[in-house]
This record gives sequence, C-alpha cells and structure tokens, in this order.
Amino acid sequence: MKKLWFLTIALLLAVSISVPSAAQEKVTIVYQNDLHGWLFPNATSVGISDIAAILTPLFEKDSNAFYAMSGDLFTGPNFPEEMKGVLELDMWNHFWEQLAGQGFGERVVISAGNHEFDYGTPAADSFRSGLLCANLVNENDRPYFSPYRVITCESGFRIGVIGLLLMENRRVLRAVPEKGLEMVPMLSAVKRYLPEMGRLDLTVLMVHDDIQHIEELAEAIPAGLGVDIILSGHNHLVLEEPLFKNGIYIFQAGAMNSLYGEAELMVSDGGITSMKNRIVKLMPSPLARVSMFAKEAVDALGGERFVVLKQSLLGGALRDQENSLGDFVTDAFRWATGTDVAMTNSSSLRRDFHVSPGESALLNEGDFKTMCPFQNHLVVGKVTGAQILQIVEGDALYVSNQVSGIRYTVGPKKPCGKRVIEARIGGEPVTLDRVYTLTHNSFCSRLENMEKYLHLKPGSIEWKKTNLLDQQVLIDYARKLKVIDYPSEGKGRIVTVP
Repeated sequence: MKKLWFLTIALLLAVSISVPSAAQEKVTIVYQNDLHGWLFPNATSVGISDIAAILTPLFEKDSNAFYAMSGDLFTGPNFPEEMKGVLELDMWNHFWEQLAGQGFGERVVISAGNHEFDYGTPAADSFRSGLLCANLVNENDRPYFSPYRVITCESGFRIGVIGLLLMENRRVLRAVPEKGLEMVPMLSAVKRYLPEMGRLDLTVLMVHDDIQHIEELAEAIPAGLGVDIILSGHNHLVLEEPLFKNGIYIFQAGAMNSLYGEAELMVSDGGITSMKNRIVKLMPSPLARVSMFAKEAVDALGGERFVVLKQSLLGGALRDQENSLGDFVTDAFRWATGTDVAMTNSSSLRRDFHVSPGESALLNEGDFKTMCPFQNHLVVGKVTGAQILQIVEGDALYVSNQVSGIRYTVGPKKPCGKRVIEARIGGEPVTLDRVYTLTHNSFCSRLENMEKYLHLKPGSIEWKKTNLLDQQVLIDYARKLKVIDYPSEGKGRIVTVP
C-alpha cells in the first residue's frame, strides 16, 4: 500500500513539472500603423532606424516578441515625384533586412494599407518582408500578396497573423483591376486561411480599415475561430486603452512614426489571461535633435542634388596615398585649365562620401564645397620634366599631391634621387628638358609653401593665378559628368613598389 502511495505521488510530481511550462506564455507586441513615409530622422522626429534600435535588444531577450505595422507605409513627405513610393519601400526593405540579418526577419510583419496603392499596385515581391493581405485575390482566387504569417517561437509557441485591407477605397479599387485582382470580404478570407495555419496559440488580425468597420468585423467573428487581437490602422487613433469587442482586443497607435504601442499579453490555453498596453511617444534625443538641426542648416545651403555618385569618393583619411577623391578633384582642375598635369595637396581634401555596394548617392553643390572648403584659386605654371620628377621624387616617401595627367611608379626604399622608377605624362615618358603645363592651387604655390608641398625652391615656377575657384570648378565638372564613377581605391596613377 505504501509503495502504491509513493508511485502515485511520483506520478503527480512528474505531471506538475511538465505541464506549467506550456501553460502560460508572455507575448510582447510592438505595433505601429500609418507611418506614411516618415521613416527618416529629422530635428523633430525619429527614423525607422530608431525603431530597429528599439527592437533588437527586445528580440534578443524575448523570443516571443514581434513587430507589426498595420498598413499605409506610403505617402507623406514631399519626395520628388519619381521617388514617391520608391524611397519608402527602399527604407522599409533595408529596415527588414537589417533585422533579418540578426535572425529576426520572421518577427517583422507588415500588412497592406490603401496608400500602398497610390502609385499602382505594388509588385507581389516588392516587399522583401512580405506584405500581408488575405482578401486581395487574382482571377484564379489565389492571394496576390502573402495572406498570413505564422511565427514559431523558440518554445514552440505559435502566433498566426493575417493581413486584411479595407474593401471600398476608390484608389485601391481603381488600381487593382489593372493586374486582374479583386477584393473579397474580410471575414471570408479569415475563415479560409485560419485552418491552413494549423494549431495556433495566439491569433492576430492586422486590419487596415475605418475603426467602425473593424469593430463590426470583430462582432461578426465566430468565437470558434479563436481570434484574439486586432492590430488596426487607418484612422490614426491613439488607443491608450484598447477597444474590446466580442472578446477581441483592438489596438491602434497614432500615425507618422510619432508613437508606437507595446502590448504585453499573458496567454494560457489558447486565450489571453492578462493584457498590459502602453503608448510610447517617439522623440529624438537632445543630442540627435541638435545634430539634425545642424545637418538641416547645411542641407538648406546645399541646393539641388544634381549628380549621381556611383562609388565612394574617399580621400579625407587617405592622405598618404592616391585616392578616388584626389583623382576626381585633379581631373576637374585639369579639365578646367587644359594643362598637361594637375595636382592638389592631399591635405586639402576634407570630406569622404561613402556609398554602399550596389547603391548610389546624389550630391548637391554644398557637397562639393565641403570637398575643398578653403576656396583656393587655381594657378597655372610652366615646369620642366626635371621639376616634375623632383616633385614625384619628393612624394615617394609621403604622397603630398594627388595627380591627374601623369602616372608614375616609385620605390621609397631606393636611394634619394633614384626613387622614381617610371613617370609618364599623356602616355609618354617624361622628358627632362621638355616644358609642361601644371595646374595647382593658390595655397601651395605661395613662396612659403613651395618646398613643403612641391619639393621645389620658392620662386622656381612662375605661376599665373586664374579666376577659377576650386569649389566652382568641382561643381561645373560634376555637372558635365552627370555621373561620378571612380574606383574607390583610385585609378592606379601612383604605384609604389618595395
């Protein structure tokens, strides 16, 4: 009898240890809606990179956390016409890719809003995160976008998310027929796709529609479908206290990336046992704010962006070697003056422009003014081949000058006077007694600077000062090129060998 009693106690203990771990789960949802293109930071608001900075530590410590954006990513800032709907999507895709690269891509979901159709119907695969919309179908009754997402947490907890789009928006109804698409009732879509998703511990609808219609949908959902919450968008409402209809919580968090909501749910046996919600105001820090004020002041003076930069222009931190910024600047100088050779001191190059691989950047006049900010005039002088070689010899130990029109090879470890191995101007070997024309800047041509920068005696070159200002020459040359595409490591004009 005593043995039987011990066996019974042991069995009860085994059951009590195995059940509670699956009995209750905490789920954290960070949610937004109606971002409307306000994804970049400025002096008064944060950018989507700030949202990523909030999500990363949350996702790292909470495997049951996810982020949801309930429609209307597009249409807000005064972007150029050709970039509307393009920049917003590009920023979103980079946001998702950053989080996906950290292993969190499955936990970032976005559903369709009516403004996603402002520029036509987006391509089905244009959102790299996927765009959830279960009630937009093609002529074969197949969903055009992804109808749902199932998020499987580390514990095996399964969260099902279905996206739904309002039915009667004129812009949507005008756009979708071009692709042979049509809208179907939201409730029909929910009933169709929920069974496909398998066993779910939490069921979420992301609905972009008027709040009255969302409430009506919630009231019409049969309890047997097990819908727990609706993350809504469209009316730009701030629901500090979520609505509660037919046993379903309805959340919404303002608009324009000025707020986010954070819902903390306790879920047990397929139902929500407790809910905490907070609405968080998004504001740049004092440091970010003053930094953006400074940037905006600079941008305001920069003017129109008129030239495409295909690769990084680097030189501000590469003074002792040939660099792409120096190649561009000296090419501009030689283009403006028509001389055989152009040079400028490496220390006059003051700003790098970084471009990510596979992307490009747009530059304005203000950007070129920061490349060479000292406003030197261009000067032109006549030099012999021997003087050119003396400049190159002096630069063998430390590259004081970036160059155009000349290519040379030096060996810095060779004896003084023999460090120049080869030098060519216009493809021809430099001739010692031949006279060449050289462009430089007015700072280096000063008597007190000749030896330091050109390794020549003061007064050994008779310079003619032009009316050309270095900054304006760069702007004019960029306008001529339209596209700047220099190898970031330079064009191989200066070669150093052991």
